[in-house]
Amino acid sequence: MVLASLFNTVGGELFNIVFIVYAKTMSFAGLAVSIASMAWVAPALTAILTGYLADRTVHKTRMQLVIKLVQVCIYLVIATVIGRSKRLPVFLLLVAMDMASSMLEGYASSLWMPVLKHLVRPGQLHQATSITSATSNVAAVISAGGGAALIAILGNSFTVFALINAATFLLAGLLVAIGYREFARAEVSDNGSPVGNHVGLSSSLRMTLGEFRSSTFLVLMVGFGCLVNLLGTALQPLINLGLISMPGVWWGSYGTTIAAVNGISSLGLILGALLASDPLRRLSMAHLLTGVMAAAAMVGVNLVWLHIPALLFLLLLVMNYFLGKLNPRFMTMLISTVAEDHLAATMGVVQTVMMIGAPLGQMIFLTLGNLVGIAITMSIYAGLTGLLALAIFFTGLLGMNTKDPTPDMGRRQKSG
Repeated sequence: MVLASLFNTVGGELFNIVFIVYAKTMSFAGLAVSIASMAWVAPALTAILTGYLADRTVHKTRMQLVIKLVQVCIYLVIATVIGRSKRLPVFLLLVAMDMASSMLEGYASSLWMPVLKHLVRPGQLHQATSITSATSNVAAVISAGGGAALIAILGNSFTVFALINAATFLLAGLLVAIGYREFARAEVSDNGSPVGNHVGLSSSLRMTLGEFRSSTFLVLMVGFGCLVNLLGTALQPLINLGLISMPGVWWGSYGTTIAAVNGISSLGLILGALLASDPLRRLSMAHLLTGVMAAAAMVGVNLVWLHIPALLFLLLLVMNYFLGKLNPRFMTMLISTVAEDHLAATMGVVQTVMMIGAPLGQMIFLTLGNLVGIAITMSIYAGLTGLLALAIFFTGLLGMNTKDPTPDMGRRQKSG
């Protein structure tokens, strides 16, 4: 399962990088790059629907194979079309096909959730989700480095990249086929019935909302998650924009610094997920979120006033290390506590609500950065992230920490 997911991520991330390069070759480059950069939002916002469909799908492993076959066909079609025309309608068609593949990938990821729950023991679930999260981040790093190298070697051979992507999905499908029997057995719940009851979308949403009504902690986590994404996802574009006018913070050249920023951020995510049993496992989710936002605020302070390159890298490492611990732990909590018949739907609602703020935050802060300057924008950003860090910290002290079940999960896993 992990290897299949790795090939999926490598293919998807690699083509995302290449597609940005392809967009820059259009005569309407600015519009094309903007469309290609924001196309990732649509799959995140359809997570409610794909989660619902995943819960209703009875033969989940069989559907995994169908999805991989469809994705292979999509990229074979892209390979025949890409580069043949530079007209806007053709470009929009390619974007639509790439987005369709991303949505199918979201559907496929949701199909794995109940299967994963039965493949591993409850005490090892946190380890399993940490490994899958770390693997995804490793795949993203491989894709970024491999994509840069392949672009240098192959140039603008976009057809070849589309064929490579088709091959990665084919390999993922072959891995699912190899483990088909084991995955199919894991589709059956403990009471011997197939996972997935046929209820309507409205009924599924009511059950999902019931999870929120019964858990104040879940409501607080999703609410804070939305705010953290609103501010957190704006940091990377702000750094990209700000470093243009800050050569004193560069590590060598601008391009090298951006590559180092991305590499350090990915390293933090990987280490945070893999080192699941370090002393931070005892921290509450509120304290981990506080650490993320406090580090983000200090990045803003450093870029505006201190201009210390080493401190920038250290803060990004710390911020993403905390994030690397948050994501697997939150997923473990949901998989452990939510009923299987609406597990994927609940995850879809959570993902959609949390990601709503991401494009809004990027749009607001990038617009401010271009209108009033990066120094003022970064100062505002540092102030807002600092205030959010304090709000999360004190909310934790006032009762959120006592409702947090995740530190206990970590201790149970350790003792087991």
